Amino acid sequence: MQSIKYLTQKSILILLLFFCTIGCLAIESKPIQAATTKGIKIRYNKKTKRNKSKKLNIKYNSKKITKSPYKALVINKYYMAPYYDVFKTGIKASCKYSTKTKTLTIKKNGVTLKMTVGKKTAYVNDKKVKMPTAPLLVRYIAKKKTKILVPVNFVAKTLNLSYQKSSSTITLKDPLYVSYDNLKTYYTGVQGKIYYNHKKYTLKTLPVIKLEKNMYMPAEEVLATIMHLNYKYDNESGKITISNEDTGIEIIAQVDSNQITVNGVAKTINAPVKIIQNVESQEDTVCVPASGMLKYLGYTRSWNKTNKYYVVQSQNYFLWSKELTEEQTADSTLNYLNDFKATYKEESGVGSVNISLTGSSVDLMKKLTIKRSGNIITITLPTSTYLLDKNQFSYFDEIIKQMDVISYDDNTVTISLTCYTVADYSYMIQDKTLQLSVLYTYSSNSGSVISHSLSIPRPESVKIDQVTNEDLYASKKFKIKIKGDYVEYYKQNPIIINNNSIKSVSVSKSGDFTVITVKTSSIRGYKIFEQGSNFVVSMGAPKDIYQSILVLDAGHGGYDPGATNKSTDEKDLTFKIAYTLMKGYFSQNAPDIKVYWTRTTDTYVTLADRTAFAKSVGADAFISLHMNSAEKTSANGTETYYSVSNNSKSFSDITSQKMANLFQTNLINDLKLKDRGTKTAGYYVIKHNTVPAILIELGFLSGSTDYNRLTNSSFQKKAAKSIYNSIVEMFTTYPTGR
Repeated sequence: MQSIKYLTQKSILILLLFFCTIGCLAIESKPIQAATTKGIKIRYNKKTKRNKSKKLNIKYNSKKITKSPYKALVINKYYMAPYYDVFKTGIKASCKYSTKTKTLTIKKNGVTLKMTVGKKTAYVNDKKVKMPTAPLLVRYIAKKKTKILVPVNFVAKTLNLSYQKSSSTITLKDPLYVSYDNLKTYYTGVQGKIYYNHKKYTLKTLPVIKLEKNMYMPAEEVLATIMHLNYKYDNESGKITISNEDTGIEIIAQVDSNQITVNGVAKTINAPVKIIQNVESQEDTVCVPASGMLKYLGYTRSWNKTNKYYVVQSQNYFLWSKELTEEQTADSTLNYLNDFKATYKEESGVGSVNISLTGSSVDLMKKLTIKRSGNIITITLPTSTYLLDKNQFSYFDEIIKQMDVISYDDNTVTISLTCYTVADYSYMIQDKTLQLSVLYTYSSNSGSVISHSLSIPRPESVKIDQVTNEDLYASKKFKIKIKGDYVEYYKQNPIIINNNSIKSVSVSKSGDFTVITVKTSSIRGYKIFEQGSNFVVSMGAPKDIYQSILVLDAGHGGYDPGATNKSTDEKDLTFKIAYTLMKGYFSQNAPDIKVYWTRTTDTYVTLADRTAFAKSVGADAFISLHMNSAEKTSANGTETYYSVSNNSKSFSDITSQKMANLFQTNLINDLKLKDRGTKTAGYYVIKHNTVPAILIELGFLSGSTDYNRLTNSSFQKKAAKSIYNSIVEMFTTYPTGR
């Protein structure tokens, strides 16, 4: 009886728990039910539906024109919106709707569009066309309102409005109504700004536009107002003269012609000069083909498709010179300054304004001094005289705001460079010439900062070939090693830090080297250069620093030995070849190809972490190295795998399959192993990667012939060299384009 009673009580408890659980589930299910009812309830074509599509705001010329309940929504796979809110009230088009015929007429920008509710047939300026989807009468149940919804993309483009959709907004813009070559047209193509010497300019006359595959820019506003060149246009003859006295270039062009002269020499540019009229304002603007004209004026130029601006960069700011007389050349008591240049250079993502000043005396040029006080860099030249006519320049539009040259009665010349901010610099004196570089910090297209992050004073006897580095990216730090003991030197000559991601810099002695350890807040790419009296380090996100990035994965590791044979573990062979023997190939101070390893010690790394690491460093490709194994010792040879699930085209149209074929061919040719071919498989590290990825089975650790080769140190070195050569060949044949 006691046992029966016990069971009854137990059963009651179980039932109570059961009902409590059901009750909790019922409570928990309420939000889920609510989630399934998201969207708005609408009725059209005699059916009531709940529309759950993403709702988008609509903007017109940067102003929001949709009301919250009536945003654009997807119906029949197209974004639809009320014509009254968007086209009548929003863009002020002429709109008329006939309730009798259900015909809607919209007029704008010289176009008359007639549509009928429920029908795909429309008329554009009385010409019959087919719409992608029909206008609809839609009843908003909660609001108790009926509106006519039209396909936004079709209507906007038909009315010559530009249409652009983002994740949250549809943007409509008025077209440019322009006239050129005796043709009036509503221009709805790209409209760009000017990005000159790292500064953005919104154009007032006309934007940069694309005509017949050529980018055109308003000549006077860009060349004269923004770039400070001399510009003259003769309205009667159509002759244009553009000159830059500071670089000695003069171009003469003619409207409606692509023939120009550059300093009197005939040249042909890519397209003719055009006069483009804004029809609404009746203003004529002389426009020149940007690429051809800027090329001969000595500027680099490119179109930034993402940000929609035309990038123009000075190569030469000024080139001033004057020949010395025989008396001045022979005079050793005075230093005659006769050659002065300022140029711009960009290398590996690092920009600098470079000043070159030449005198007549080697000995007196060596006596100059350079100091920085606040944002002013001052060059002082004793026993010197400035021969040039020009002594002021203020059109750098870079970190240097203005340069002034002052000559004093005591034969002292000072050159002051007033910068926008406190600027790092480096310099050297070669023969009779001072080379001074003022370092420039700017934002890359991706938004991250590229600059000389470190300026390290260079001991006088040390050159860049005596400097090595070690990237300890797993610990978020890297080391710069200089042969010799310079700890005291750096106490007197501190290292300048110019990057917020640097947490600390320390200097210590280790063996025969001075070690500079840089700790960072995240994995950073870096390059080390010698520049004048400094070593400078550029630093940023790896993709902003390196042309190509590869992740090498030594298979297995830690408690996972992989295949084994005669006390030899696969994990040790993959680590020796992929890391120990190969790291020396990628240890340059300023490499174009950067390699990261998934493991740099005998540790276990999960498969998911290996693929995630490739994504975290912005890798372009991934290689996993393994050794094969089989029950029979007769199995020997090399095979390379790729995944069909990860075989899309990447940089330069490379695929994982192309990558596998390249490495397999080279390994067979270099190592003379049996060719087991390129194969497909679903191995995790190649299937779940975000970049072209391959897995190399170099040989069979269990193989009767492969074992002796794989464990031979000479063969291991050849294997490492073959893989290295194939990496270089891959990025040469298929460049990333950075």
